[in-house]
Amino acid sequence: MAANTPDPRQYLIKSKVYRAASLAFVTIGIFVFAILFAKNVSGRVTEAMREPATILIFLIPFLPAAVLTLLADRFEKKYLQASSSSSK
Repeated sequence: MAANTPDPRQYLIKSKVYRAASLAFVTIGIFVFAILFAKNVSGRVTEAMREPATILIFLIPFLPAAVLTLLADRFEKKYLQASSSSSK
């Protein structure tokens, strides 16, 4: 391996860490969503879903999980590229 080429294992480790953190944030997001839903909607689902601000507020708890999932996918692709190029 050249001096500039990073170890493919680093990409794999980062991918797994980001994936685990993403799952943790999804779990937390579900609980936050449930709390927000119970406090803000309380039986008037159709009225609440007509307001765009309400929909955005319900999606915000899942944004960290979405970003971490994208990062995990990016590092997984880098790992696959690095491992295939190092095996040649």
